[in-house]
Amino acid sequence: MKRFLSLLSISLLALILAVPAFAASKPIDVYINGSKVSFTAGSPYLANNSVLVPFRVVFEKLGLQVLWDAKTGTVTGKSSNLAITLKIGSNRATVNGTVKKLTTAPVSSAGTTYIPLRFIAEATGGTAVWNSTSRSVQITTPVSKGKDEAAITALIRLSNQYFNEEKATSFYSLMDSEYSYTDSVAELNESFKAFDIKNTIDSLEILDITADEATVYTLESSRRIGGAYTPDTENEYVYTLVRKNGSWKISSVESQSSTVLLTREQGIKPAANIPQNDADAIKGTISKYYQAMNEQNPTAVLSTMTSYGEEYDSSLKADLDDFFASYDITYTPGISNIYYYSAKEAAIYVESKDKEASEEETYEQGLIYILSKSDTGVWTIDDTYSIYNKLVKS
Repeated sequence: MKRFLSLLSISLLALILAVPAFAASKPIDVYINGSKVSFTAGSPYLANNSVLVPFRVVFEKLGLQVLWDAKTGTVTGKSSNLAITLKIGSNRATVNGTVKKLTTAPVSSAGTTYIPLRFIAEATGGTAVWNSTSRSVQITTPVSKGKDEAAITALIRLSNQYFNEEKATSFYSLMDSEYSYTDSVAELNESFKAFDIKNTIDSLEILDITADEATVYTLESSRRIGGAYTPDTENEYVYTLVRKNGSWKISSVESQSSTVLLTREQGIKPAANIPQNDADAIKGTISKYYQAMNEQNPTAVLSTMTSYGEEYDSSLKADLDDFFASYDITYTPGISNIYYYSAKEAAIYVESKDKEASEEETYEQGLIYILSKSDTGVWTIDDTYSIYNKLVKS
């Protein structure tokens, strides 16, 4: 019995020793530019302080064409400017014809050829960082500026395409966020129902690219083709993009400036077929607005504006209180013209001379007021756009 137990122990020991050491350890994860690599032909393992990986998937992820010579056990990875050759059992490799020494030779196991990962990463100009705690390797390759520029440009143009196609969910799928865009998608869909706008990217300039972040400037034009009225505008934006899991995402979009594409000549050209009672009511609302502004009466100002709820109105009143406490401006409206009209909305162009009581200068403004008609027939101001602001007297 003792001899049997002894033989059994030896057999079990032999079985344990026959299993590679890495099999009992936590699997090793490999990431290339933040994207986890999936290995199907075999699992990475650690040998002689080197991480060995199946060659094909790594070469392909690094953008190399794979060549395999089964007779000589030689594997080659090639690109337009790089050729790396390794041979099973040899601690010598070549990079563009130059012989390099390997700390660990490639090996073959169960029909899969394993190669040292760090050597490949560094041969392609990248870096490999081993994390012993997580048992993972992070491979970072040099930024391919041309490739990234193309990807970034395509991403921003795709977001513009989704906007024009009124695909809110697809539009927000291009954004980077840890949170749900459910509310934003719903709001954008509501905007699509109200407005029919075509946005065009007139120019795009990539200002800066790093490994994981990019900054882009665009000049875009927004033109109404239907729906609720809004003036055509030319807009400057700065996009911030981040690279996540190997792909670019839009992190933020900041408006730098917006110019209304309406000339004075267009603003003073009357709209056709305006019922006199609506024309009088629209101009009456504008007159009451300027009167309330000159009286510095925030409640009267609010009575000329469309209400968007108690919270919005309270916030606007607070802003008016602060404005009147800081400035004492006299407004003298001049030319006014309703240049756009429909049964429920209108746009009126107004020129006004404005003078601060403590200053000598007088400024002239050209403004657009967008008004809507309530179910009770009352016209109120929805929005305001500035056309110009210039000094006319000092």
